[in-house]
Amino acid sequence: MGVAQMQKKLDVVFTIDENYIQHFCVACTSLLENNKNIGRIFVVHDINQSNKKLIKAIKYLEEKYNATIKMLTLDSKVLENFKITHHISKATYFRLLLSEILPNDVDSVMFLDSDIVVVGSLDYILELDFLREDNIYMTYHDGSNDTSHLTNYEYYIYAVDHGYSNNDLARLKKLGFKGHKYFNAGIMYINLKKWRDDNIAEVLMDNAQKYNEHLVWWDQDVLNLVFDGKWGELDYSFNAFGLEEKNERQNYKNYKIIHYTGSSKPWHFRNNHPYKHLYWKYLRMTPFKRYIPEDLTLLNLIKWLIPNSIKNFIKNLIMEKKIKNKKNY
Repeated sequence: MGVAQMQKKLDVVFTIDENYIQHFCVACTSLLENNKNIGRIFVVHDINQSNKKLIKAIKYLEEKYNATIKMLTLDSKVLENFKITHHISKATYFRLLLSEILPNDVDSVMFLDSDIVVVGSLDYILELDFLREDNIYMTYHDGSNDTSHLTNYEYYIYAVDHGYSNNDLARLKKLGFKGHKYFNAGIMYINLKKWRDDNIAEVLMDNAQKYNEHLVWWDQDVLNLVFDGKWGELDYSFNAFGLEEKNERQNYKNYKIIHYTGSSKPWHFRNNHPYKHLYWKYLRMTPFKRYIPEDLTLLNLIKWLIPNSIKNFIKNLIMEKKIKNKKNY
């Protein structure tokens, strides 16, 4: 590895709203604790600049890690009519506009969701080349239908395969999707230069509006429709999601990034993610270490203290009583 490559740093971008300031701070803390090769950290947001919580988070990151934080404000009104449901906010759509928001001297950037912890080195990302490894030459049409010119086919992003079922893929195929793989957009290494060259922000926004009523996974569906077959695959360790469903308790050092997907998050008292403790580990390093979960109620505490064996016993008693009453009726 040459000296120039060793000196290269990884630029990173987060997109947040005021509900995710603390969690962004935790994610960024974990990133900087485990990586010394981080360049600029861009934060795209729609938060009032005088927000005390935001000021506290940025001041902490800059002073403790000497981090270079660049705050970029986006007016979320441009996304007013976009579909949002469940725990998702408009901030998820901010990433569609990254090529327009980030400075022009940023040719590539690592996008990170804020519901993550980074537990390993991301140096490998800097070794990636956006040109396809097999160096395939693709023929394409321009406005005059001239197919005589060829170009190296470049990836728009690198991401981790989501492992979608055939039913999920069938839903997207009705919207024009032709591929066999669907990526998780929570972690992406983005080829911003190609996004700008191909005016991707406009394409993404047009598709978001066009398919608004058909989107299930919000902007992630849009990104997959537009980048269909034009993305490179990262190892699962760079976006370890769904671990609570797999009920895995491996050594977390097998992963680079742990992604807390779904509506139940590690900052919730009743969350049972196998690596919930890692969120709290990094939270305790931040100015928000005294955080108390909103769902930490007396009732939930009692439920948590009761052993599962007793819970199951009570549940079975109730079921037996219901069956008995039904028979008597």
